[in-house]
Formats: sequence, structure tokens, C-alpha cells
Amino acid sequence: MEYETIKVVNLEINSNPEILLPRILNRIGYSPETMPESIRKRINKLITTGLEIIHVDFVERIAKIINWKTDSITGEEIRINSSKWSILLNHIKSPELLCCFVLTLGESLDRLIDEKKKDSLFDAYVLDALGSLMAEQAADQMETSISNRSSFKNYEWSHRFSPGYCDWELASGQTAIFQFLQPETIGVKSMPSGTIIPEKSISAVMIGAKKMEMKSPCLFCKDQHCKYRRVN
Repeated sequence: MEYETIKVVNLEINSNPEILLPRILNRIGYSPETMPESIRKRINKLITTGLEIIHVDFVERIAKIINWKTDSITGEEIRINSSKWSILLNHIKSPELLCCFVLTLGESLDRLIDEKKKDSLFDAYVLDALGSLMAEQAADQMETSISNRSSFKNYEWSHRFSPGYCDWELASGQTAIFQFLQPETIGVKSMPSGTIIPEKSISAVMIGAKKMEMKSPCLFCKDQHCKYRRVN
């Protein structure tokens, strides 16, 4: 198996405004039952406008796991400094691979949101919610694609995790991923703070193993109120 950087353009994401509308309303705190028709039409128009300019690009690369310690996972050309994710490797069979990816919706949506802020914070708020939803949806589809890929048929995969999750420090984590993937090739850069530009971009890593009964270290974590917490 060759472990090369892969660029794929136009990842397929759900772009049906009628399906997206209730999810957007939930994010911005609107009730469909009490929402005026004029607001519904306005939001639908914003969704359609946003979808027309969203363009999903991503880079992906696989690294073999070399070893892991109590506080880190070391792969070929990348190191993940997280004791919680390192602990997970002791509870799965033959952890072998790290699949790293960065995806982005592009700069056009960021520019549109900034323009809307000048005359309508409501419009900007809706478009921001749309961008967050579509970026998460694209990451979910990346996760599913990796898990179901025929070239990985002998592997099971963890949930994705990103810098800032658990105890993986944001700034140093982004530095590790960006040095490994070089997503500047798709127009994505990381600031010293760990913030990614364009804003609607996601970086993440998944662990591949021969057998994986646990897909995250949440069972070993005492933080019951963590927003990233998963049952498995």
C-alpha cells in the first residue's frame, strides 16, 4: 500500500435545502411551528446561495503507527501528543494506521459571511450555521468513506478526533497535522493559535486497527460534560 497525500475535489455532500432547513433552524434556535413564512423563505434563499458557493476540497494521508507511549502516538512523520488517545491503543487489537485529513468549504463562504455582517447579522448568522453544518457533514462522510473503503477492508477505524479534542492541545496538534499534510495546497492554513483559515475547515485523525471494540477513549474519561463525549 502506498502512503501518499491524496487530493479529491468535490466531496459529495447533502445539498437539499428542504432537508437542511430544519437542521439550520435547530442550530439558530428557531421553531418551525412559529416561524413566519417570510423568515422561512429568507432562510431558504440564504441556504441556496450558500450551497452555490461551497466547494469541498480535502487532503488525506496515511501513516503507519510506529509506537505509542503513555502520552503520545508516533506515526511515520507525525506525532500525536494525547495520553487519552494513546490509552485507547492498549484496548484495541493491532493498531497499525493513522489516517489524517483536512477538508475545507473554501474561502467564498467566509467572504460572503463577512459581507453580510455589514448589513444583516441575521443573514450572517444563518450562513455561519450552514457552513458549520456542511463542514461537519463533510467530515462525517469522510469518516464513513474511510471506514468503508475497499483498500482498508482488513481494518476497523476509530471515530475521528481533532486537535483540541480531549487532551490533544490545539495549536501543537494543528502544527503536527499541517506539517504532515501540507493542506496549503488546497488553500488552508493554520494560525499560531491553532485556528484554521478558511474558518469552515476541519482537521482530523482516525486510528486503523485489525479489531476495534472501542472507537474513542471516552469510557476512560471522567469528564461527563464534554461536548465531544461518545458512548463508544
